Amino acid sequence: MPAWKHLRTSLLVIGAALSSKDVCVAQHVPDTSSRFTYTETNISPEKARELSRVHTSLTLSRLESLPADVAAALAEPRHGKENEMMELTLSAVREMSADAAGGLARHSGRIRLPAVEKLSVDAAAALFGESGKAIELDGLLDVSPEVARAMAGCRRTALTIGINALTPNIAAILANFRGHLFFPNLNSLSVDSAKALQAHGGPHYWLIFGKTFITPQVAETLLGHEGGLAFSVDRLEPGVGDILARHESSVDVTLVEIDSVALARKMFSEDGASSSVDGLRMMSPEIVAEYVRWQPGYLSSLGTLSVEAARELAKDSHDIILPAITKLSPELALALTDRKPAVYLGGLKSLDGPDAVAVAEALASTPAPIYIEFLERVSAAALVALRKKATITLPPDEKLTIVP
Repeated sequence: MPAWKHLRTSLLVIGAALSSKDVCVAQHVPDTSSRFTYTETNISPEKARELSRVHTSLTLSRLESLPADVAAALAEPRHGKENEMMELTLSAVREMSADAAGGLARHSGRIRLPAVEKLSVDAAAALFGESGKAIELDGLLDVSPEVARAMAGCRRTALTIGINALTPNIAAILANFRGHLFFPNLNSLSVDSAKALQAHGGPHYWLIFGKTFITPQVAETLLGHEGGLAFSVDRLEPGVGDILARHESSVDVTLVEIDSVALARKMFSEDGASSSVDGLRMMSPEIVAEYVRWQPGYLSSLGTLSVEAARELAKDSHDIILPAITKLSPELALALTDRKPAVYLGGLKSLDGPDAVAVAEALASTPAPIYIEFLERVSAAALVALRKKATITLPPDEKLTIVP
């Protein structure tokens, strides 16, 4: 997932926390059985109409020019019904006329225009003149005040804007938009721009950022925004997590490590909290204690765990599933499995080398049922030690490479 794309997927999948927080209303994932990608460089209005009526998710991957009649055909309702459940992606279209934008605007579903780099004022007015689901303009690098005003008047549920810099003036205009605002490419945010964004929407509308650098001062200013705040960064600047934890509305941050117990407590306890742990690669004992308390979701990325943190995790009353842990020390093995509920170690593919027997003996000495179903390579002595415990599940011998 670049990290911000991971967040978007979280909005489509999670993430995702955000998907359960009404942001997903703008990021609906259609039934995969209805997905289709059209790879020709040209398309007739008749073919466009046919494809849009049949497929719930339609991508035109190589179409660079969008004639107005094709745009109108793509936007026609499916079987007489609104196409708000449909996702339309025009991967290669870089610019469009006002007529084409007006035709496309009648598509009430999610519209993705990742290659559009500029919009004229007339095209913007036409594109944002109709209601519907999200419009995503990830490649739009520059927004004039006139185009921003057209966006602010948009009746769509969400806007994705690809600009990498946001002036206070443009921020103040965009703050009038009543829907979710997503800035996936924004490099940083000034205090003045953050202050302008305080006026955005209300408690139901999110401000969503990608890898945007946020200072403590900016974080403090963003607390004035009534709606949710989301970021997709590996780590926050020192102190920022504690500040965001005070936000009255929801906060979602896709981190590899959380340094704030207060922020962890807030995110883990909110609806859709699974996105808050989805990207975590390491956790301190204090953060693990909050995880055990709130049960926010699946630790799909956790690959590093100290013995102290493992002891905290072992207190969990649920099964522990750790697909990203690839190596165990004897101490870590003992700490993780000294419990009654099961432990799933799907990432452990090899158990040989100097510590292999000690690790196997530690796993065999504890009460937890242990599943090492994807083990590929194991020393003969370690395998003997593992088999001393009936509740250790291993692959069949024919799938194992057994070494001296």
